[in-house]
Amino acid sequence: MRILCVNIMELKSEKSIKEYLKTLSDDVIIKYYLDVEFSPFPILVIEEYTRRFKRKTKDEIIKDLKTHAHFAKKKTREFGKMAKKHHFIDDVTREKSEEIFNHAKKKGYEISEKISLKGSVLGLKLKKKTESGIKSGIQMGKNLKSPSNKDLDLLKKLGDLRKAGVITNKEFLEKKKKILSKI
Repeated sequence: MRILCVNIMELKSEKSIKEYLKTLSDDVIIKYYLDVEFSPFPILVIEEYTRRFKRKTKDEIIKDLKTHAHFAKKKTREFGKMAKKHHFIDDVTREKSEEIFNHAKKKGYEISEKISLKGSVLGLKLKKKTESGIKSGIQMGKNLKSPSNKDLDLLKKLGDLRKAGVITNKEFLEKKKKILSKI
Protein backbone atom coordinates (compact mmCIF):
# COMPACT_ATOMS: atom_id res chain seq x y z
CA MET A 1 0.00 0.00 0.00
CA ARG A 2 2.93 2.30 0.65
CA ILE A 3 3.82 2.13 -3.07
CA LEU A 4 0.31 3.24 -4.01
CA CYS A 5 0.53 6.19 -1.62
CA VAL A 6 3.92 7.31 -2.96
CA ASN A 7 2.96 6.86 -6.60
CA ILE A 8 -0.42 8.53 -6.20
CA MET A 9 1.03 11.45 -4.28
CA GLU A 10 3.30 12.12 -7.28
CA LEU A 11 0.24 12.36 -9.55
CA LYS A 12 -1.38 15.76 -9.88
CA SER A 13 -5.09 15.32 -10.59
CA GLU A 14 -7.95 12.94 -9.98
CA LYS A 15 -7.93 12.11 -13.69
CA SER A 16 -4.24 11.15 -13.62
CA ILE A 17 -4.86 9.00 -10.53
CA LYS A 18 -7.74 7.21 -12.28
CA GLU A 19 -5.53 6.59 -15.33
CA TYR A 20 -2.75 5.29 -13.09
CA LEU A 21 -5.15 2.88 -11.33
CA LYS A 22 -6.27 1.55 -14.73
CA THR A 23 -2.68 0.52 -15.51
CA LEU A 24 -2.36 -1.66 -12.40
CA SER A 25 -2.89 -5.42 -12.56
CA ASP A 26 -6.05 -7.03 -11.18
CA ASP A 27 -4.09 -8.54 -8.28
CA VAL A 28 -2.79 -5.13 -7.23
CA ILE A 29 -6.25 -3.55 -7.48
CA ILE A 30 -7.71 -6.35 -5.35
CA LYS A 31 -4.96 -5.84 -2.76
CA TYR A 32 -5.57 -2.09 -2.69
CA TYR A 33 -9.31 -2.66 -2.45
CA LEU A 34 -8.88 -4.97 0.53
CA ASP A 35 -6.67 -2.37 2.25
CA VAL A 36 -8.66 0.63 1.02
CA GLU A 37 -8.73 2.25 4.47
CA PHE A 38 -5.00 2.96 4.12
CA SER A 39 -5.37 4.58 0.71
CA PRO A 40 -5.26 8.36 0.37
CA PHE A 41 -7.99 8.08 -2.29
CA PRO A 42 -10.29 5.23 -1.18
CA ILE A 43 -13.20 6.21 -3.41
CA LEU A 44 -11.03 6.11 -6.54
CA VAL A 45 -9.65 2.68 -5.59
CA ILE A 46 -13.17 1.36 -4.94
CA GLU A 47 -14.41 2.84 -8.23
CA GLU A 48 -11.57 1.17 -10.17
CA TYR A 49 -12.21 -2.14 -8.38
CA THR A 50 -15.92 -2.05 -9.14
CA ARG A 51 -15.24 -0.98 -12.74
CA ARG A 52 -13.18 -4.13 -13.26
CA PHE A 53 -15.00 -6.72 -11.21
CA LYS A 54 -18.59 -5.69 -10.53
CA ARG A 55 -20.86 -2.72 -10.86
CA LYS A 56 -21.94 -1.04 -7.65
CA THR A 57 -24.23 1.82 -6.90
CA LYS A 58 -22.98 4.85 -5.01
CA ASP A 59 -24.90 3.63 -1.95
CA GLU A 60 -23.04 0.32 -2.11
CA ILE A 61 -19.72 2.15 -2.45
CA ILE A 62 -20.56 4.33 0.56
CA LYS A 63 -21.56 1.21 2.50
CA ASP A 64 -18.19 -0.36 1.56
CA LEU A 65 -16.39 2.78 2.72
CA LYS A 66 -18.22 2.65 6.04
CA THR A 67 -17.35 -1.03 6.41
CA HIS A 68 -13.71 -0.35 5.62
CA ALA A 69 -13.72 2.62 8.01
CA HIS A 70 -15.08 0.31 10.72
CA PHE A 71 -12.28 -2.19 10.03
CA ALA A 72 -9.73 0.64 10.06
CA LYS A 73 -10.99 1.76 13.49
CA LYS A 74 -10.86 -1.82 14.71
CA LYS A 75 -7.29 -2.25 13.43
CA THR A 76 -6.30 1.06 15.00
CA ARG A 77 -7.67 -0.13 18.35
CA GLU A 78 -5.76 -3.41 17.98
CA PHE A 79 -2.56 -1.49 17.22
CA GLY A 80 -3.18 0.68 20.27
CA LYS A 81 -3.62 -2.38 22.47
CA MET A 82 -0.47 -3.91 21.05
CA ALA A 83 1.45 -0.71 21.72
CA LYS A 84 0.23 -0.69 25.35
CA LYS A 85 1.38 -4.29 25.74
CA HIS A 86 4.65 -3.48 23.92
CA HIS A 87 3.60 -5.99 21.30
CA PHE A 88 5.32 -4.63 18.20
CA ILE A 89 4.37 -4.84 14.56
CA ASP A 90 7.38 -7.10 13.97
CA ASP A 91 5.89 -9.62 16.40
CA VAL A 92 2.59 -9.54 14.55
CA THR A 93 4.39 -9.86 11.23
CA ARG A 94 6.38 -12.81 12.56
CA GLU A 95 3.21 -14.48 13.86
CA LYS A 96 1.45 -13.90 10.53
CA SER A 97 4.49 -15.20 8.65
CA GLU A 98 4.57 -18.33 10.78
CA GLU A 99 0.86 -18.82 10.22
CA ILE A 100 1.27 -18.43 6.45
CA PHE A 101 4.35 -20.69 6.47
CA ASN A 102 2.53 -23.41 8.43
CA HIS A 103 -0.45 -23.18 6.10
CA ALA A 104 1.83 -23.43 3.04
CA LYS A 105 3.68 -26.34 4.63
CA LYS A 106 0.39 -28.15 5.28
CA LYS A 107 -0.77 -27.48 1.71
CA GLY A 108 2.57 -28.67 0.36
CA TYR A 109 2.31 -31.86 2.38
CA GLU A 110 -1.23 -32.48 1.09
CA ILE A 111 -0.13 -31.90 -2.50
CA SER A 112 2.90 -34.17 -2.12
CA GLU A 113 0.64 -36.89 -0.69
CA LYS A 114 -1.65 -36.59 -3.71
CA ILE A 115 1.32 -36.70 -6.09
CA SER A 116 2.73 -39.72 -4.26
CA LEU A 117 -0.62 -41.51 -4.44
CA LYS A 118 -0.95 -40.78 -8.16
CA GLY A 119 2.64 -41.93 -8.68
CA SER A 120 1.99 -45.25 -6.99
CA VAL A 121 -1.23 -45.75 -8.97
CA LEU A 122 0.62 -45.01 -12.21
CA GLY A 123 3.43 -47.32 -11.10
CA LEU A 124 0.97 -50.17 -10.56
CA LYS A 125 -0.62 -49.57 -13.96
CA LEU A 126 2.81 -49.51 -15.60
CA LYS A 127 3.83 -52.70 -13.79
CA LYS A 128 0.64 -54.49 -14.92
CA LYS A 129 1.13 -53.37 -18.52
CA THR A 130 4.78 -54.41 -18.44
CA GLU A 131 3.93 -57.82 -17.01
CA SER A 132 1.19 -58.38 -19.59
CA GLY A 133 3.56 -57.19 -22.35
CA ILE A 134 6.23 -59.64 -21.24
CA LYS A 135 3.71 -62.48 -21.02
CA SER A 136 2.35 -61.73 -24.49
CA GLY A 137 5.93 -61.58 -25.85
CA ILE A 138 6.70 -64.96 -24.32
CA GLN A 139 3.48 -66.40 -25.76
CA MET A 140 4.29 -65.02 -29.20
CA GLY A 141 7.71 -66.61 -28.97
CA LYS A 142 6.15 -69.94 -28.11
CA ASN A 143 3.77 -69.64 -31.05
CA LEU A 144 6.61 -69.16 -33.52
CA LYS A 145 7.14 -72.28 -35.59
CA SER A 146 10.62 -73.43 -36.13
CA PRO A 147 11.25 -74.51 -39.67
CA SER A 148 10.88 -78.19 -40.14
CA ASN A 149 13.54 -80.27 -41.85
CA LYS A 150 11.07 -80.87 -44.65
CA ASP A 151 10.88 -77.14 -45.45
CA LEU A 152 14.66 -76.76 -45.25
CA ASP A 153 15.15 -79.71 -47.59
CA LEU A 154 12.67 -78.24 -50.06
CA LEU A 155 14.52 -74.89 -50.04
CA LYS A 156 17.80 -76.71 -50.63
CA LYS A 157 16.33 -78.63 -53.61
CA LEU A 158 14.94 -75.39 -55.07
CA GLY A 159 18.38 -73.81 -54.76
CA ASP A 160 19.91 -76.79 -56.58
CA LEU A 161 17.31 -76.53 -59.36
CA ARG A 162 18.10 -72.84 -59.78
CA LYS A 163 21.84 -73.54 -59.97
CA ALA A 164 21.21 -76.24 -62.53
CA GLY A 165 19.19 -73.74 -64.61
CA VAL A 166 15.96 -75.75 -64.42
CA ILE A 167 14.05 -72.84 -62.81
CA THR A 168 14.66 -69.11 -63.12
CA ASN A 169 15.76 -66.87 -60.26
CA LYS A 170 12.30 -65.27 -60.24
CA GLU A 171 10.55 -68.66 -59.87
CA PHE A 172 13.00 -69.58 -57.13
CA LEU A 173 12.25 -66.40 -55.16
CA GLU A 174 8.47 -66.91 -55.49
CA LYS A 175 8.64 -70.49 -54.20
CA LYS A 176 11.07 -69.49 -51.45
CA LYS A 177 8.67 -66.75 -50.30
CA LYS A 178 5.75 -69.24 -50.14
CA ILE A 179 7.76 -71.76 -48.14
CA LEU A 180 9.03 -69.15 -45.69
CA SER A 181 5.50 -67.78 -45.16
CA LYS A 182 4.42 -71.23 -43.91
CA ILE A 183 7.20 -71.34 -41.36
